[in-house]
Amino acid sequence: MGLRFDASGGQLNSALKALIEAERQPIKQLESRKGKEEQRMKLFQEFKGKFANFDKALSEISNFNKFKEFKVDLGDGANAMNVTIDKEKVQPGSFDVEVTSLAKRSSIISNGFADPSEPLLGVGYVVAYDSNGKKEEIYIGGKNASLNGIAGAINEKTNSAVKATVVKDSSDPDAPWRLIISAKKDGLDDEVTFPQFYFLDGKKDLRIEHDNDAANAVLKVDGFEIEADGNKIPDFLTGVNLDLKQAKEGQSYTVTISEDVPKMAGKVKGLIDQVNGIFEFITKQNTVDDKTDTSAGFTGDTSLQSIEYRIRNLMHEGFPVWDNPNDPDTPRIKVLSEMGVEFGKNGQLTFNEEKFTKAVQKDFYGCAQAISGEYGFASQIRTVMTNYTRPGNGLLATREASLRQRISRIDRDIEAKERVLQRRQDSLTQQFSRMQSTLSGMQQQQQYLQASLGSSGSNPISQLLGG
Repeated sequence: MGLRFDASGGQLNSALKALIEAERQPIKQLESRKGKEEQRMKLFQEFKGKFANFDKALSEISNFNKFKEFKVDLGDGANAMNVTIDKEKVQPGSFDVEVTSLAKRSSIISNGFADPSEPLLGVGYVVAYDSNGKKEEIYIGGKNASLNGIAGAINEKTNSAVKATVVKDSSDPDAPWRLIISAKKDGLDDEVTFPQFYFLDGKKDLRIEHDNDAANAVLKVDGFEIEADGNKIPDFLTGVNLDLKQAKEGQSYTVTISEDVPKMAGKVKGLIDQVNGIFEFITKQNTVDDKTDTSAGFTGDTSLQSIEYRIRNLMHEGFPVWDNPNDPDTPRIKVLSEMGVEFGKNGQLTFNEEKFTKAVQKDFYGCAQAISGEYGFASQIRTVMTNYTRPGNGLLATREASLRQRISRIDRDIEAKERVLQRRQDSLTQQFSRMQSTLSGMQQQQQYLQASLGSSGSNPISQLLGG
């Protein structure tokens, strides 16, 4: 039987691929390790994100001014005024307000014109004086010598003390268009005085037909009459801003400012939810079965267990409350469970808003100190968390850096082995190419000898070659 060669090189290519695949196994092992490290990094980023949300929730109760919330009840006075508060300054309480008259601004209205855009006024000036006697002149000429032109010229001056508009007054059908110029602000402090207009060579005169004087707002607070230089009154009372909308003499309204306990409860619940998120993540990492791949997670990770241990211990601690700031040696102790924060049977925290509300209503400042005081829960848990969240050398930063270094090291190992494998593949390809060329030559020689000597069984060449 003669030699049989694969002239197309298919067998040699298959053999080459098999050798290269065998050489690639260490790289596949490294890629598998990298995949697990990347999965750990993804989990770690999820864990790190819980701390970012935690810090945001913690900032809402980080001190008393941020923690406390107040609400405003206007009763029947919602149509008469708006009230906003500065929660860092305001104190709970109530006061009676009667809006006798609103503040007014200086204003004038001109005589009527048939066409507000027709330039009939010639050349001249609109002149006004502010409350300090400062003169403001606005030149009018050419195409601006109309009502619309004057209004546009005035409104183009952003630093002007006055503003203008053109209105239609149908009481005079032949000349319904009038110019109104008014001060930008209410009250006597921003009073503006308007002399007559100064225009020459016009086809029609522009004159002031009616004017309104500026006036302060008048209101009564708990029966005492006061004036305000405008309808928007910042710091009307300590931490209270008024925006007057409607005057009704003889009608008083009771404004009540009180603690907004549900809003404060929401802040505490928000923080509790974030703590539970951390607990839930750690518990999930330590919950394993026979199908769990512990190499791709944080099962048994002592760093995570340390975080959980520190937080749980802190939740059981008591926090000092001082009824008398001048006697720092005798604080009383409040615990979170008194305010509705307790551990459930599943190890998660629970928050009883009803219990929290009753505790705050009974002892507002005591609860506030225990939660957001200098030595309160928020301050102490922030100190604990700083060891983990501190940039650069905090636990989270160092763990993340370590994971990134491991992934980078695996990448470098893969790249190095890929270079070695490529050189090996090039070398084997050359060897197999030469072998294929040699076998092809031998096959051609066999075919030549068979053709020259015949194919009988007694042919000595065929016998020599295995025929």
